[in-house]
Amino acid sequence: MPVLAITLVVCYFIFPDDVAIHHTSSGRPDDFIGKQDVFYIAFAVIIALNFLLNLLRTQMQKINFARLNANSTWAKNPEALKNLLEAWFNAFIAIVNSFLVVFLIALNRINRTEDQKLDLNYDWVIVGGAIALLIVLFYLPIRLLYTNPATRE
Repeated sequence: MPVLAITLVVCYFIFPDDVAIHHTSSGRPDDFIGKQDVFYIAFAVIIALNFLLNLLRTQMQKINFARLNANSTWAKNPEALKNLLEAWFNAFIAIVNSFLVVFLIALNRINRTEDQKLDLNYDWVIVGGAIALLIVLFYLPIRLLYTNPATRE
């Protein structure tokens, strides 16, 4: 989160007064938004996402999984389940924040040039973020379904 905040502040000072947010097929900007609007929208998205994800994490830790599925080996070992959920939520939040950092850096790079021309294809940002998000999203159910918690001896 600190890296994301620093990136947002640095981008704010580097952005021109009008930030290009949409480009034509030839790469020329055709839609702009003020840099203060970009800053406030990005700040609101960052705060809202992190608040909601952390709220969800704290609520998930309060659930008594033994009452939901008494036969589950994970529910019989609540400490291991709590640690797994904590690690998974931390990874999920880190992926979301990392994607937002890369998004801000890409938007900054596009708007750094004088003509704000889209000179590089940034589709890889969306594809890479989606792949990372899918890996993290499917990790938890696969881990819960196909493994047992480590036992302490």
